Amino acid sequence: MTILDFQKELAKDVEHILKDVVTTNAAGERIHGVTVYKQQLPVITSDEEDESKFFPYAIVRLDEGKGVDDDSPWLITADVLLGLHDADPSNQGHQHILVMCQRLIDQYAAEPLLAKRYRAEQDMEWAVQDVDTYPYFFGGVRIKFNVPKIGRREPVYG
Repeated sequence: MTILDFQKELAKDVEHILKDVVTTNAAGERIHGVTVYKQQLPVITSDEEDESKFFPYAIVRLDEGKGVDDDSPWLITADVLLGLHDADPSNQGHQHILVMCQRLIDQYAAEPLLAKRYRAEQDMEWAVQDVDTYPYFFGGVRIKFNVPKIGRREPVYG
């Protein structure tokens, strides 16, 4: 198991948890679920590309990992960053963000085991943007997971 395996499993799980969220994209089309990216959004490669094509999205970003001692698992901080486009004049896009945050928090609070190997801590955080970016809305959830690590090898003396 590697840290990359953990990120891959978490991204797959986030996509599954958010599959029923209904929003609209920048073209006004109804979208079910979100596109999940690992670590960052894809790079824009030409002037004709538009960032709005990525919405709605979730980015599974691994922030840091900490190993306390030989016997403890890694404690990895994972941020799930959320973004969506909602041009509805009622300006309620933050409600979609809050629903997505709640679904993620509820999932890992109720069932902390991910892929039978990684365990979510109950110490979770969530946040939404604090500035007006209409018609784009952002938020996220920070979850710490225990991820198995290789223990120390004892030297072999011959």
